[in-house]
Amino acid sequence: MPKIQTKYILNIPLLKIKEYENIETWYLFGFLPIYKCSVFGAGRKIFKLLGIKIVYKSKNLSKEQIFEVNRTYEEGNEIYPKVLDRNRTLELLLKSNSSISRFGDGEFNLILGNDLHFQKYSKRLAKRLKEILKTPNSNNIIAIPNIFESLDAYIEDDAHFWRKFLVSYRKNIYNELDFSKQYGDSLVSRPYFGYRDKNLSKEYFEKITKIWKDKNIVIVEGEGTRLGYNNDLLKNCRSVKRILCPAKNSFEKYDEILKICREQHCNTLFILALGPTATVLAEDLSQMGYRALDLGHIDIEYEWFLQKATTKIIIKDKYVNENKKGRKITNLKDTDYLSQIIAKIV
Repeated sequence: MPKIQTKYILNIPLLKIKEYENIETWYLFGFLPIYKCSVFGAGRKIFKLLGIKIVYKSKNLSKEQIFEVNRTYEEGNEIYPKVLDRNRTLELLLKSNSSISRFGDGEFNLILGNDLHFQKYSKRLAKRLKEILKTPNSNNIIAIPNIFESLDAYIEDDAHFWRKFLVSYRKNIYNELDFSKQYGDSLVSRPYFGYRDKNLSKEYFEKITKIWKDKNIVIVEGEGTRLGYNNDLLKNCRSVKRILCPAKNSFEKYDEILKICREQHCNTLFILALGPTATVLAEDLSQMGYRALDLGHIDIEYEWFLQKATTKIIIKDKYVNENKKGRKITNLKDTDYLSQIIAKIV
C-alpha cells in the first residue's frame, strides 16, 4: 500500500507526499504534481521537478562490482520468475496456434517511466504493458528475457548489458511480474548474435520459418524495417503483405494501426516488428481471434547470421536500431517489395 503524508500551513493542505513502489511524488495543494523522485538500484535516482527530468547516480559501479552485485542471482541462490528457454519457447510456438508478446529492456524502461530513442513514454502505453504482464490470456504467450539467473550462455558484452540493467531495475521489474505465471523467452527472436554457441543457429532459423510455412502473412513493421526483404527468411510463405508504420513513436498511431489490422482476413498470420507497439498489438489481436507474432529483430538477426557478423553491422536498406549508423530509412524502389504494401500509416 502507498504511504501518504500531508504537510499543512495554517491548516491549509500545502503538500501531499505519496510514496509507492520506490516512487515519491509531491502534490501541491494535494492535486498538482510538482516533484517526483524514482529510486532504483545501485544508487540511481530520477528527479522530475516541474517537468524537468534529472537522472542522478550516486556512484558508478565498475564492471567487476556489477558482476559481484549480480553474483548471488547467477549462482541460483534466489527466487526467480518462471521463464522457458528460447528453444522451449520456439517449440511452443511450433506446436500451438498461440500468439506472442515480447518484453525486453525497452518495454520495462517504458513501464518505469523512461523514454526510448524511438518511442517516447506515455501513460497509456505503460499501463497497457503492465496489464499484459499479469493478465491471463490462453491465446498469447507473454515473453520476458531469460536473463534472471545464469548468464553463461551469452557473449560477454550481452551478459554485462543484462547485469547492468538488472542491478538498476531488478527489484522494480519483479514488482511488475507474476511469479506464479509461466513466461516465454522474449529472446526467441534473437537466436544468433548474443549467444556464445552459434553452432545451432542455422537449425534454429530453419525451425522458426516453419511457423509461417504456406501461410498468408501480413507484416506490421516500422518504415525501413523491411522484414524478409532481400533474403529468404519468408520463402515458404503463401503470400506476403505489409502495413508500414512510423519508425518512431508508432504507439501514437496505435488505434489506426489496430483498425487496419482488423480489416484483414480472419486466417491472416501477423508478424509484428514494431517495438513496444507490437507487444500490445499482439495481445489485442490475439484477443480478437487472430494469431500475431511479435518477432522484432528476427530479420536483422538472420542477416547477421548469414554474414557471420561478430559486431552489430549495418544492413543495406534496412533500419538497424542497435547501430546508430543504421538508423536511416533509405529510399527503396524495389517493385516486388512495394507491391506488398497494402497500407502506410504516417
